[in-house]
Amino acid sequence: MRYMLSTALLALLLVSLASAQDTADLRPLARDAGIIFSGTVRKIEAVASNAPGDIGLVRITFRVTDALRGATPGEPLTISEWDGLWTSGDRYRVGENLLLFLYPPSGDLGLTTTVAGTRGRISLADSPLSMAAVARQIASEPTLAVPTAPPPHNPIRPP
Repeated sequence: MRYMLSTALLALLLVSLASAQDTADLRPLARDAGIIFSGTVRKIEAVASNAPGDIGLVRITFRVTDALRGATPGEPLTISEWDGLWTSGDRYRVGENLLLFLYPPSGDLGLTTTVAGTRGRISLADSPLSMAAVARQIASEPTLAVPTAPPPHNPIRPP
């Protein structure tokens, strides 16, 4: 009897956890993300710095499964991260299937990383989330991270 009660409580806890993940508020992540997609890690390569004082990079190539912003389904997407993130433990693994919320690449070096650290990196193997559910949740969320283009410059010419 005691074993059955423990098993029932554990099952209830697991169902509650799955529901909480499914309903996690992703809008803050979407607001700051320039790239939102699900995909599989295909390749990881370290790029050493060329000169003293330069930073090292890690390039990660994904096969995009579904995309909501900044990526194309079925196409590869390669991002660059500062290699210092890898020494702190923020690493990808080839074959990993993820839902990612990435900051827009920086203008100067083209570097990006996940929005809000580990919150912007969701393992689809451990999550009941679907891209359709994510799209519904963030559909009305404005994007703060992707700047809009300035209006074209139209100088006034004298007659």
